[in-house]
Parts: sequence; C-alpha cells; structure tokens
Amino acid sequence: MDEEQLVKQAISGDRHCLNILFGMHYKTVYGYLIKLTGDIQMSEDLVQETLLKATLNIEKFRGESKFLTYLIQIATNLYRNEVRKQSRIVYDDEIIQSVFSEGECDALIQVQFKEAMNALQDMSEEQRMSFILRHYYGYSIEEISNLFGVATGTTKSRIFNAIQKIRKKLGG
Repeated sequence: MDEEQLVKQAISGDRHCLNILFGMHYKTVYGYLIKLTGDIQMSEDLVQETLLKATLNIEKFRGESKFLTYLIQIATNLYRNEVRKQSRIVYDDEIIQSVFSEGECDALIQVQFKEAMNALQDMSEEQRMSFILRHYYGYSIEEISNLFGVATGTTKSRIFNAIQKIRKKLGG
C-alpha cells in the first residue's frame, strides 16, 4: 500500500495505517525537532505531542501536501509554542554525541558541527526552519513557502541569509 492509500485509510479511521505512517516519518520529524531545539528531551516530547495532535486531527488532513509536511507543520507549531516559553536554545555535547557515535569522526569535525548547529540558533526562527527543511530534508522552495504561507522570494531570502550567517560563523 502506498502512502496515499495509507493516508486515505487513516482518515477513514484505520489506526493501523496511521501507525504505519507514523513509523515511516518518525525519524524525520524527530531529527527535524532535534535540529530546531538542540534538546533531546524536548524533541522527544514534541514528537510525541506531534503524533498525538496528528492522531486527534487526522480527519482535518486534506491531502494537499505530503503527510510528512503535515507532521512537520504540527511539529513546527508546537515548537513555536514552546519557544515562546523559553529563551535561546544552546546545543550541548549530548546532542553532538547523539549525532556522532564514538570514533566515527575526528574531534575537528565534531567542533565544526557544533559551531554550525550553534550558528543555526543565532538565526531567526524562520531562517532556521527554512534552512533545515531545505538542506537537511530536501524540501523544495515551493514546499517550504507553502508550509509557512509566504512567497517563494521570501523563502529564498531566508535560506540565503541563513547560509551567509553559517559561513560567517564558520569563517568561510
């Protein structure tokens, strides 16, 4: 059964199909949230809230976008609500270790990765989310624009400015 059929069945109330969809997209949503929050526990909490909200509101999904985009939208909204409650997010060494297993790469790469992730936190929320969706998850400019309800030029500008900030932070 392809994703479109799974979605139709899930909307009709088939919880098994909904669970299959969640299984297909869990790691992507979780990875997206880790990059946004810089906090493993918060990411785990937000991904669970995302799946709960998607379950409770599955009948509202119109199928005009990919199911993953629907989940990313829910996760983004939950993240924004959480950010309003907190101050700036800082990546800690636990996040870095969750990305790199022991001995997988040298310390220099880990330091550069940490600097890049911290550079993400120096960006506006819109730049950070647009950059992550484009460069980590391969979303098109149009998909990102539709997700956030902005013009494609705005999305292009956000991504360009995000890249400039990362280059400046990394000395390139």
